[in-house]
Amino acid sequence: MAMKKNNIIKSTLFIALAILLVGCGGGHPKLTHFKAFDERFTTVIDTTDAAKLKVLADLFYDQQIVTGTQSNFDFVYLIDLTTKTDSVRYRCTKTGYCQLRTEGVEMQKEIIFLERFRELYTESNLN
Repeated sequence: MAMKKNNIIKSTLFIALAILLVGCGGGHPKLTHFKAFDERFTTVIDTTDAAKLKVLADLFYDQQIVTGTQSNFDFVYLIDLTTKTDSVRYRCTKTGYCQLRTEGVEMQKEIIFLERFRELYTESNLN
C-alpha cells in the first residue's frame, strides 16, 4: 500500500511539473510576420510562414539588454516584427546590436544585443 501511495505522489508531482513547464514555455511573443531590410533598404525577407517565424523569433528573442554602451552605433539593418497585437521596428548593426525604432522626440530606447545574431542574419538573408 505504501509503495502504491508513493507512486501516486511521484506521478502527481511529475504531472504538476510538466504542466508548469508547458505553461512557462515560449517566453517571447509569437510572430505573425517578419520582414527585414538590408543596408540598401532592400527587402531581404518577408515571411508569414509559421515554421520560419518560430525559428526567427527564437533567434531574435535570444537577447540581452546592454548597459554602459556608447551611442554611436552604425545601425544599417531594419527588422519589422509583427504579432497579433503589435508591430515594431528595430534598427540593427552588423554586429548584433539593436534598438527599438521610435518616431518623434521620444527618448532613445535601450540597446539590446542579439546573442545569436549571426544565425538570425543568415536565416533572414542579411549576410
